[in-house]
Amino acid sequence: MEKLSTHFTGVGVKLLSEVEVNPKKSNQHELQGVQKLRQILGNERLYIESTCLYMGDDDADRLSQNGTLTWYDARENDPARSAEFRLYYKSSNEPLKSAAAGDTLIYAHRPDGSLLLVIVPQESELRTALLWLFGVYEEPGTTLEIVDPTRIEVPVSLFNYIADEVGIAVPRAGADEDSWLDLLLERFDLKFPTTRKLSDLALETLQHDIDPVSAPDDTLMALIEREEILFKQLERHIVSAHLVEHANGWSNDVDAFISFSLSVQNRRKSRAGHALENHLEWIFGKHGLPFERGARTEKRSKPDFLFPSSEAYQHDDFPSSKLHMLGVKTTCKDRWRQVLNEAQRIPLKHLLTLQPGVSEHQLTEMRDAGVQLVIPSPLQPFYAQGSVETLSSFIEFIRGHHHGGHS
Repeated sequence: MEKLSTHFTGVGVKLLSEVEVNPKKSNQHELQGVQKLRQILGNERLYIESTCLYMGDDDADRLSQNGTLTWYDARENDPARSAEFRLYYKSSNEPLKSAAAGDTLIYAHRPDGSLLLVIVPQESELRTALLWLFGVYEEPGTTLEIVDPTRIEVPVSLFNYIADEVGIAVPRAGADEDSWLDLLLERFDLKFPTTRKLSDLALETLQHDIDPVSAPDDTLMALIEREEILFKQLERHIVSAHLVEHANGWSNDVDAFISFSLSVQNRRKSRAGHALENHLEWIFGKHGLPFERGARTEKRSKPDFLFPSSEAYQHDDFPSSKLHMLGVKTTCKDRWRQVLNEAQRIPLKHLLTLQPGVSEHQLTEMRDAGVQLVIPSPLQPFYAQGSVETLSSFIEFIRGHHHGGHS
């Protein structure tokens, strides 16, 4: 587990009001209802370095801008009145200019004294995940509420997944501890192993502390978290060595540096998805379920997991009621629709994700389209009761339809 205080010394959240962001209501460019920020920022006028993000669902709708915010007492020249602190932003702040009343504003105070402001549109599919990322578990109001980051612990792997997914730059959770580095270098030297080899090492280091049969949900979460830590520790050393080796050359070749940076990001996202599938495959095998991973169905479609097998699927006499599939995605967003065409003989598609919370609107869309979410039990509190299955209940569902071992 990772403490939120590793990255932020204070967090606050509120809903934006018309007077804060609508120039027709007010042109003062001030964030109000923030008195509780005095717990974090104090009682003196401050000029605060900041990064402001507007988090649309699509990359094209996201904005990021660095600048300076002014923290001040609007009544500082009237000592007879009680203090009324506000946060002033410049009219050139594009992310806040894009905000609307009802959008969520998250304040995150970094250890270096700077502020991260994250604006989330009220209909955004990312909203629940972002609130979770910052330890906000209750619906915010128009008055700022403070979250104590020292009391919030989140799984390392999920923290990293969501931060990557929404494009928030934070130090990599788990990367600064070198507890596994000697073992990693002994096995892989300064080279990235295949995802399968790293998944196997995660299992090797945890095999005496997990029980895939009686606790598949907890086992899955433990495995992906351990693999995430292993990967980040190895990545830190490999990338650092690469930076030292190529720093001088990149000063004259920006394209090469950008290419390297993109390769780091792409490796992170690709590895996360494959690791999740690797650990599910091992758990399903421990339960003796008949399945095939990456089997082809129609039009070259390849469901992540097909039950019981592609041979059964291709056999017209095999009843459709005994065919099932599981798609696997670390986060959903609009990508959940990809599973709809992956196995036409299977009307009800199951989809496992690690996304902590999906909007009720998206859940309704999924249900109407014949998609049933499967969420590991540690993430169930972010969903309405009864709206999603656990991994354990999915395994029991498959076991109830099939008998025998792995295909």
